[in-house]
Amino acid sequence: MARRRSSVVLVSAIGVALAFGATACGSSSSGGSPAASNLPAYCGGQSGSGKVLVANAGFAESITLSDIYVDVLKACGYQASAKTFANREAYYKLVTEGQIQAVPEYAATLTDFINGKVNGPTAASKASGDIAVTMQNLKAELPSGLAVLNAAAATDKNSFAVKKSFATANQITTLSQLATYSKTHPISLAGPTECPKRPFCEPGLKTTYGMKFSKFVSTGTDAGGPITLKDLATGKADLGLVFSSDPNVGAKNLVVLADDKNLQASDNIVPLVATSLSTGAAASALNAVSAKLDQQTLDALNKAVIIDHGTSTQVAQQFVAQDLK
Repeated sequence: MARRRSSVVLVSAIGVALAFGATACGSSSSGGSPAASNLPAYCGGQSGSGKVLVANAGFAESITLSDIYVDVLKACGYQASAKTFANREAYYKLVTEGQIQAVPEYAATLTDFINGKVNGPTAASKASGDIAVTMQNLKAELPSGLAVLNAAAATDKNSFAVKKSFATANQITTLSQLATYSKTHPISLAGPTECPKRPFCEPGLKTTYGMKFSKFVSTGTDAGGPITLKDLATGKADLGLVFSSDPNVGAKNLVVLADDKNLQASDNIVPLVATSLSTGAAASALNAVSAKLDQQTLDALNKAVIIDHGTSTQVAQQFVAQDLK
């Protein structure tokens, strides 16, 4: 999603509304190594150095999280910057090659993405609804040179939405009920290009729920974003892949159907980093970010960007100043 440039007010998790200022939150724009006495507490009393490229997957939440990572890394002395990619397929190879040093990732999806690359697309899922199990499996399969830090409490699960009017008219509240409906009325599914191959997307709906589809409507690189929401709102597609923390779903008169057979594992936000950042100031700072990211805070960040039209840069700065001081 494109960044917007208007100003915004972000309501914090404790309910305090603060207007954005023009000043960055203690970040070092030069990326030099500040004296230990000048470091924010989240640096753990250590100063970092060197260039760090933080990748994001191009949708609002991912961009905001990458900007938060950049802000705290700069404040701890790193020369950090962010870069947007179309999707995980586009940036992951660069991560393994060491050209990207950090990414705000999603534990369950990353676990099965790597599992699929290593063991093939039909490999049994190693993700779980229990984040401890997922993290254990993720750490075990990470390639050399990569590490994951602490997972946040906040999750952003893949979810599936339909028009509220359709759900009401057909008394459908769960994916199982929609699957039953689809056996006599095959439905169309909207999602990003990779959806037909992702185990949590079209294949999962078919195998777990027995859902019948009339067609797949590709939204290109749009993952749960404005194209998907428009396709649902205009009737171009009956069912669409969305994100559970996206405030636009309800705003567009759409409703998320309950995943009553637990197709989706909890996708807690987790920093994926080069092993060189798995200790020291970087690890301390990024773990501090994760510690503050509960669901209410993540939802507030998304609302500030998506609904209130703040820039990801402003929202990231406000989070760092307000929640990590």
